[in-house]
Amino acid sequence: MLSTHPVLNLGKFLFAACSVICILFASACSDSNNSNNLIITDPLQNTGLTGCADTDSCFSNPTLQIGIERPAQVQIPSDYTTTTRYPLVIVLHGFGANGFVQSLYLGLGTRVDSKQYILVVPEGTENTNAQQFWNATPACCARSQQDLQIDDVAYIRSLIEEAAATYSIDPARIGLIGHSNGGFMALRMACEASDLVTSVVSLAGSTFVDDASCAPTTYPVSVLAMHGDADDTIFYDGNQFYPGAAETARRFAAHAGCDTSNPVLAQNLDIVASIAGSETTVLQYSDCAEGEVTLWTLVGAPHIPGPWVPSALDSMVNWMIEHPRK
Repeated sequence: MLSTHPVLNLGKFLFAACSVICILFASACSDSNNSNNLIITDPLQNTGLTGCADTDSCFSNPTLQIGIERPAQVQIPSDYTTTTRYPLVIVLHGFGANGFVQSLYLGLGTRVDSKQYILVVPEGTENTNAQQFWNATPACCARSQQDLQIDDVAYIRSLIEEAAATYSIDPARIGLIGHSNGGFMALRMACEASDLVTSVVSLAGSTFVDDASCAPTTYPVSVLAMHGDADDTIFYDGNQFYPGAAETARRFAAHAGCDTSNPVLAQNLDIVASIAGSETTVLQYSDCAEGEVTLWTLVGAPHIPGPWVPSALDSMVNWMIEHPRK
């Protein structure tokens, strides 16, 4: 592990990423029959995000690829209709991984129908070693001056705007879910694109070491931070390059206007099937101006937990689509 780049334990990560497809295939492809009832919300008037649903110009058979120079694949419900406003979910892969692997690992594609959302699967940029990454924070994961010039915030913003122009989406429910480097990037979007992003799920991610680098959020963003306390790639307690999981959750709770002095411990959850019992502790910041910030500590879990309990994958999706901006 490089002392100047603690996230780049590459051999172990890539081996585990390949292995996890086989290990987790059963749980990731389990599509729950417990459909989420769509929350009908009015389009936000103050985000500046308008799309085809606002002008009754959405096509019933839209393209399943957006982005020009950096295309992203899209999956829509099989019964997609322009008369329904759907939540938008964007998955951000980990360092050296890709969108397909990340979506499979998190069971996102197999839940598009039962949970009724639109899924966008973008790809990061390849570095000189052909490893895909997001330029999220100085700790993770641009490695060269050229890589540091990539504006992934602008890229993901453009995908959200193009998705709104192409599909019938609900601007009050725009969620990002990312793992590791993707978690860092999702949390950066909560800092710098809160006018568009309404919820974030970060697995084994973190944020800027200096909270002042996280631009003050214009709107509250609901954040679910998930982190294994046995993670030896992105350390649960953080280091000099990024804050730990508890501090990350506290900071975003403060940004969301929560009472950070009074978090509540909720009932433990059974998230990881390979760890006996209800291994995940739940710390909630619920007394917020709007939304909610929660930390799931996966006790005994590594950087790439698995296999998942299928209901846990449902819970991750539910988090994004059940925390609309009001």
